[in-house]
Amino acid sequence: MVELNSKNMKTWSLGYTKAKKKAKTIYSKIGRIQCPAFGGEHVSFTSEGFNHLMRKGRLPRTKNEQKKRFVLIPYIEQIIKNPKAVILYERRETKVISNRHGEKISIQSIADFWTFVEIINGCRIKVVIRKISEKGNKHFFSVMGDKIKINRGKKIKNTIKKSRN
Repeated sequence: MVELNSKNMKTWSLGYTKAKKKAKTIYSKIGRIQCPAFGGEHVSFTSEGFNHLMRKGRLPRTKNEQKKRFVLIPYIEQIIKNPKAVILYERRETKVISNRHGEKISIQSIADFWTFVEIINGCRIKVVIRKISEKGNKHFFSVMGDKIKINRGKKIKNTIKKSRN
């Protein structure tokens, strides 16, 4: 693992809505990238991956948790492209919600998960890539980090100065 800096990582000094918009803009520009660890295979960045940053299954994550994940999006590409990345692998059964003729159904499947781990700015960042079934494509699934401080911004006090005459 490479540690680039020792300063703390903080969420952006933005409200939730603006942070989400900024994150979505950065995320949508990624599209798909080649990954050296996968022999040059592409990893796709789909709406499903972005939605997973905001929800876990059907349950929404807290806004602070979402903001912590949003601030990590700019690092995802560099972590996946790092040929010396530490990668953990796991295969497990998973439930996938599929839309079949307008009806959402739950399907049991086998999924492969690769977790890329790197330390940046004192934060251990994990990027999860998922592949569902043998025929599926690798796609971004999640990003998480530790030691991310919530930046609440500074409240400016409105003070009136009295003039001395």
